[in-house]
Amino acid sequence: MAVGNFLLLTQIAGYAASTILSLCVLIPLIVNLRDMKGNCLLYTSGIFLDTGDFVPKWASSGYCTYTTVLSCQLNLVSLIQLTRMSYFLRRGVDSSFISAFWDTIVALLSVIFTILAAIFVTGGFSKWCRAVTQRFSSCEAGQGILSISSPDGVINTSNFSIQMGTVQFGIWTLFVTWVLLLVLAGRKLFIYHERENLIVSMSRDRRRYAAHGYNNLDK
Repeated sequence: MAVGNFLLLTQIAGYAASTILSLCVLIPLIVNLRDMKGNCLLYTSGIFLDTGDFVPKWASSGYCTYTTVLSCQLNLVSLIQLTRMSYFLRRGVDSSFISAFWDTIVALLSVIFTILAAIFVTGGFSKWCRAVTQRFSSCEAGQGILSISSPDGVINTSNFSIQMGTVQFGIWTLFVTWVLLLVLAGRKLFIYHERENLIVSMSRDRRRYAAHGYNNLDK
């Protein structure tokens, strides 16, 4: 198998993984927001009353909004790239130098935005767990037992640990996947650059030989 085909197949696998992993972030996060009555669990703190009820100090919803929007965008980008790369593979062609350059830029931006989301999710959930463990032995132990009231009704806490655990797994694995896609896009860009340099070098040699009266490089 040619190097180009191997890179293309690996990119297809990477974009397919990114499509799935972005859903692993998006779906449980949306469900958690629904269970929390639209409040963002990340970076939320609070205190326990003598009655055992937890009074949260809700953090900004921006952390959850950022992660939700990012996972939607990455899912869309991954689907587009997956379709595009699959088309190239089926036609037996590959992207151009300019296309590979933009693939590298997109991958680089995705890596930066994803690591920020991963930090938000991990740090935010850690702060929430510190608040929960004021009364419970672990964050998981409070799942389903933690009682939180809100103006919109009782908040469902039965699955918050599983939901946010899935989000953490998804966002960090998504980050690793996009790092791999960045390396692959950069490698392809480097190959195109080397190929372009070779063509320019051969063209220069041809002109030099022609200038000395040679019409055939084999002479």
